[in-house]
Amino acid sequence: MKTRPVLDGMLPYNPPRLGEEISVDCGSKEYVKLTMNELSFGPLPEAREAIIESLSRAGRYPDRDSGPLRAAIASANPGVAHENVIVGNGSSEVLVDLMQTLERPGEVIIPWPSFPFYVSSANVVGLRVRKVELDANHKADLDAMLSAVTDETRAVILCNPNNPSGTYHPLSEVRAFAGALPDDVLLILDEAYYEFVEDPLYEGSHELALESENIVSSRTFSKVHGLAAFRVGYGIASAKLADYVWRAHVPFSVNQAGQAAATASMRQPEAIAERASLMKRERVRVQEAFGEAGLEYVPSHTNFVMVGTGPKVFEKTGVLVREGEALGYPVGWSRVTIGGPEENDRLLAALSG
Repeated sequence: MKTRPVLDGMLPYNPPRLGEEISVDCGSKEYVKLTMNELSFGPLPEAREAIIESLSRAGRYPDRDSGPLRAAIASANPGVAHENVIVGNGSSEVLVDLMQTLERPGEVIIPWPSFPFYVSSANVVGLRVRKVELDANHKADLDAMLSAVTDETRAVILCNPNNPSGTYHPLSEVRAFAGALPDDVLLILDEAYYEFVEDPLYEGSHELALESENIVSSRTFSKVHGLAAFRVGYGIASAKLADYVWRAHVPFSVNQAGQAAATASMRQPEAIAERASLMKRERVRVQEAFGEAGLEYVPSHTNFVMVGTGPKVFEKTGVLVREGEALGYPVGWSRVTIGGPEENDRLLAALSG
């Protein structure tokens, strides 16, 4: 059997405290898990009811085209039509589907540090990755990313807000950046955390995506919607681009319960906004505590914070956080998910111990 050489240097990521993280997922109260940027509250009540109702149809394949879900997404985003919406098994699958449409060989430009999955997924589909370092303020350096574009560039991925730094660019800067890219380069705007941004100058980019054949706005139900376990993500793009993505898509990849839950959750904008507001307040509380403790941190616009101290500090009170070196940051940094109030109480207790 011959395997692809690119896979030889790739290993699945195994966090150093994987056993403890699994124990939390199984119900253990010994630890608090603040490693994965999840929302500990889980689904909204309406989404829970939809999941239960969907079980009566568990013997059937799910809707191949995710019709009701796509309609709900279109209704929630002014100007978007059904044919502009693509869905996947998490926004990660949407990303892979998008890259599957691109000509190869070629390369993808990403800011760095950013979501590590960009690197592995691009390599798996046969694209090289060019990393462009964040600027001094931990933000994607848009000018440097533009300068890195060559005839070999097939796509640029901009995580906005960026994971793991938590920084963002307002829509005006994103629009200018998009306008400067060549027409044959795909711009993927990963907005997994856009609900957590407070700045009125930040807006989602779906209208920008509709104006161009080479821009897509990608979002997820895994964060503020609390549906990480059900793996549902979506993208908004021109009808032409969306059509090509559907050609590369694996049929039935979004399960029936996930479709039902995401559809119900998308129809509850006030409840989702309330959740986002709570997480913003908790983020302020956590960042203020970091400052009072004399810890360096990157001011965040997401549901996590990069802080200049190692995971061992928080493990004193049984709190698990993600080690920075796994995300491209130096040893001695950690990415801390913003949990619920009680989880954050336990997190901050470690600073006074």
